[in-house]
Amino acid sequence: MRCEFGSGQSLGPLVNSPVFDGSPTVSADETELIFTSGRNGQQELFVSTRPSKQDTWSEPVNLGPLVNDSISDDFSPRLSNDGKALYFGSFDRREGFGKGDIYVATRASRQQAWGPATNLGARLNTEEFEAFPTPTADGNTLYFNRSTTFDSQDSDIYVTSRSGADDEWSEPERVPGGINTERAEFSPSLTSDGNTMYFASERSGHIEIWVSTRGHMAEAWDTPQRLGTDVNVPRGMTLAPFLSHDQRSLYYMSARPEMSAGEACTPRSCFDRLDLYVARMNCR
Repeated sequence: MRCEFGSGQSLGPLVNSPVFDGSPTVSADETELIFTSGRNGQQELFVSTRPSKQDTWSEPVNLGPLVNDSISDDFSPRLSNDGKALYFGSFDRREGFGKGDIYVATRASRQQAWGPATNLGARLNTEEFEAFPTPTADGNTLYFNRSTTFDSQDSDIYVTSRSGADDEWSEPERVPGGINTERAEFSPSLTSDGNTMYFASERSGHIEIWVSTRGHMAEAWDTPQRLGTDVNVPRGMTLAPFLSHDQRSLYYMSARPEMSAGEACTPRSCFDRLDLYVARMNCR
């Protein structure tokens, strides 16, 4: 049996606004969607909910001042598997260490409000740009990307770990194997077993989603494969993948090129056309 993702479907006009919407992350049961949006004039985190996976998403609500900073842009959210921790990136907060830092907000349960966001500290956050902090299912390994600036080609994916929730994170290291190249790699997402990684890369000359696997946690990552044109639309820009817990849905953001335009999408030309999409796994 062969399985692959079908055509990406827009999350619709209630979730997607006329400006930038991106970096989706969903709860394990896919009834809570958190994403970044510029609809209020700066990048902030919003949440949309639904009663079940078969229902439509509700009108998004701002996560509020304990998570979103009143001055800085907040972006690249990633929910933990249990839904009690929200990792994200933020530009130039007053207590930050560099151009972009990694933060986490926690809550006691899905029914409780998020507590105040806290910086993950100087071991993970440098004077450079860190973003897309993505925890593994057990919460004790964290993948993220680091670069000189948010759009520089030297972006690589790093990994750090800890023994338990109350322990410190280790010194981050570049992910070994075939993931990182001389071009930009960023926005990782992992399967629940930690042995398949989806991420964005510019190695082909365009920003697209790629996937890499490994046999088990101790092995290096295999040579990545680019997802097909049902997800990576030609001349478009596709990034920030987030795989659902059951591995049947791939959420991501994408900008589709204007049909009349001759130029392919770039971060500068298509930023405000980035919208949220989902592709479902088809097996035959």
